[in-house]
Amino acid sequence: MAVHPMSYPIITGAARLLTVVAALVGVLHQPENGSTAKNPEASVQDRIRKAAHRKTIQELAGPFAKMAICAAQKAHVSPRLVAAVIQVENGGNFYRSAVRESSAGAIGVMQLMPTTAWDVLRVNPWNAQENIDGGTRYLARLLREFHGDVRLALMAYNAGPTLVARGYRPRSAVAYAREVMRYSGVAQ
Repeated sequence: MAVHPMSYPIITGAARLLTVVAALVGVLHQPENGSTAKNPEASVQDRIRKAAHRKTIQELAGPFAKMAICAAQKAHVSPRLVAAVIQVENGGNFYRSAVRESSAGAIGVMQLMPTTAWDVLRVNPWNAQENIDGGTRYLARLLREFHGDVRLALMAYNAGPTLVARGYRPRSAVAYAREVMRYSGVAQ
């Protein structure tokens, strides 16, 4: 069978595309150690987690990175964990996040509930610096309360410490903790 001369570039392009796709599929299904992957989906999830972990604190916390680092140092908490909380609470959108209010009533960069901010932490939740300082101190308190268990502390940050201490694990809080831990690089 003769190939028409005008169709040659199309066939060559298609062959290149198939080669690239085959190479990508091979990469996605091949774990880093070179052995055959039993669960290719897990390999993709690992790559996504590693990519999230590669984000810098500046990328995670945006314009609030310096405030997050200072607050974390004062509260003896990982700056990367604080930046990851800021990332997840704002969905990566920092525009007007200092004055953002959620549908549940949480306020500011670290989405503090007003009663927690005013009565417990004694901070103005509308002030970005105070919000980050207070949210970081609150996170440190939860880490102590839950004996260093980052997952439980993050669930408590999201759903409230009383519920989590009683053993209640809302799906939204579990997902929240998983996402923050993914960005912070904390093992799950």
